[in-house]
Amino acid sequence: MHRVIIVTDDQRLANTAAGALAGANVIVSTARLDLEDIEDALAKGGPAAVVLDARDITAMDITLAAIREQPGLEEIPMIAVLPKSALDLLPNPLIDDFVFEPLNAQELSARVLTRLIKSESLGEGNVIRFEKLEIDIDNYRARVNGKPIELTYKEFELLRFLMTHRGRVFTREALLNRVWGYDYFGSARTVDVHIRRLRSKIGTYENNIETVRNVGYRFSESG
Repeated sequence: MHRVIIVTDDQRLANTAAGALAGANVIVSTARLDLEDIEDALAKGGPAAVVLDARDITAMDITLAAIREQPGLEEIPMIAVLPKSALDLLPNPLIDDFVFEPLNAQELSARVLTRLIKSESLGEGNVIRFEKLEIDIDNYRARVNGKPIELTYKEFELLRFLMTHRGRVFTREALLNRVWGYDYFGSARTVDVHIRRLRSKIGTYENNIETVRNVGYRFSESG
């Protein structure tokens, strides 16, 4: 189940946004427009999307940049709630999508769910496929050439994350945050160990998990 963080100081807006997402099969958390409070919300687990109250135009870019700088939030879909007067400031590279006030609950729900679907890039039946490598999200099963492969929970989650963000490079720290969670205090070497084990299990697709020197890892379609 996806987790969405609503960032606002306006309790009425928070309630409206939470209500809009109530039937969308997501877990909703709220945080104030305060970096410390946002960090506390992130510590509960990496979100799949952020709904940001950006109605204060003078502080919008500063707030957006500060949130984007948080580990693991560089690629997270950001849906901003904006005043109509902000139209001249769009498009904004820090925003993935937006809704204007007064907030329309149905529109917000549709935009958030659309972004979640795009970010996950899931195939039919929650199965992620690349050629003859596939992982079944619902049943936690992985196959190569139709044959099951035994993966630990973290190996499965690591492969799932990399395959749903194909071509993107992630640092070891970002992978720790996104796969192990923000409350994990192990070293970045943990990622290297799991990558090595994962490669050994996916056979001919081991080269698709590329090491980007001095940066981290990515799942490449070229292999």
